[in-house]
Amino acid sequence: MRDLNRRKFIGQGLGLAAAANLGAGALALGAAPARAAGEPVVLKLAHPDSPTHPVQELAMQFSKLVKERTGGSVTVRVFSGGQLGSEVNIVSGLSTGIVDLALHTTGFLESIFPKIQAIDLPFLFKDSASAQRLLDGPIGQELLTDMQAKGIYGLAWGHYGWRVTENNTRPIVVPQDLAGLKIRIQPGAVFAASFKAVGAVPIVIDLNELYIALSQGTVNAYELPFIAAVSTKLLEVTKYIGETNHVYNGGAFMASKVRFDKLTPKEQEVIRDTVKEMQPQWRQLIAERSIVARKICEDKGIKISQVDYPAFKKAMEPVYTEFRGKIGADFVDKVINAANA
Repeated sequence: MRDLNRRKFIGQGLGLAAAANLGAGALALGAAPARAAGEPVVLKLAHPDSPTHPVQELAMQFSKLVKERTGGSVTVRVFSGGQLGSEVNIVSGLSTGIVDLALHTTGFLESIFPKIQAIDLPFLFKDSASAQRLLDGPIGQELLTDMQAKGIYGLAWGHYGWRVTENNTRPIVVPQDLAGLKIRIQPGAVFAASFKAVGAVPIVIDLNELYIALSQGTVNAYELPFIAAVSTKLLEVTKYIGETNHVYNGGAFMASKVRFDKLTPKEQEVIRDTVKEMQPQWRQLIAERSIVARKICEDKGIKISQVDYPAFKKAMEPVYTEFRGKIGADFVDKVINAANA
């Protein structure tokens, strides 16, 4: 990644010791009953990635801190990799209170919060610093606040790593190299439009099903950060990676409003403060592990190519025209101006 710095987490690799919290499948579904006064509460925190993804480490650290800081009145149990349902169901579960807390990428929020599509427009951000300024500024806070209308508290924006373009067919250097490839995408409409613009065939597949889909030829490409390719073992069925860095791939730490509102004011404060405190760590962790993951892919013999950025950006320009109409020209222009500030 062009602007990642190497400081704190490289030596840790991608392996994460988080298995202890994953054996509680019996809690998986169903909102908790009413809480008696003084009774400890168990919150379910879901994320769609594997237990070896850095987000699992972040979630486990959050769980530890919340338990300590509430004196044991709140315990957070972490469920990874679809244990509480599909990637889409995690988000809908927040609205209903089936899922109490979640970390998830923006692509799975777009169908519920269409304005979020604006921050996934292709080649919007030139570097991580510009993305962080926007997400931590008025636009990012506006998007988090908008989530309350659907029963979700948006607590903070984090990062999942720049999205690159992987496949098992040919090197990706120019937009034409994607023509005809069946590419797995997230459900977000902006992702479908972006890859249709370069002649690819977008197909929505849950992350947990992607390895088999690649092995069987249902798709022959995907677009995920280096970290995800490693943590899900997709690098085993990948031959080429085009370092497109086409989307910053933000993610949100969220809470179910119906469940959060039942906590005491002090417990709510602890959760909000802990998320805020861990936000820089989230970004730093992803930055450092992205470097590690890229090196792992290289060492496995995957051919990583630099792409023609101007050509890709030009090819995907029609996406901006399309989504100005869908999201609202004023908001899209505001996002573009903030990203370029």
